[in-house]
Amino acid sequence: MSKKVEKLYDRAGLWETRSKQAALKGDYDRAGKFRTKSMQLMAEARRIEEKGDGNG
Repeated sequence: MSKKVEKLYDRAGLWETRSKQAALKGDYDRAGKFRTKSMQLMAEARRIEEKGDGNG
């Protein structure tokens, strides 16, 4: 896995964690926004993996 893809997955994981923390606090609107950001980053990483040009 390339560094770029790895970084995107790491960032997605952080946003997912923030989403779970917000949901635990009952702030479901923020949790949804964080989850959306996480999914966008994961989708971008998958696109790069499928293209095969992840500079690694």
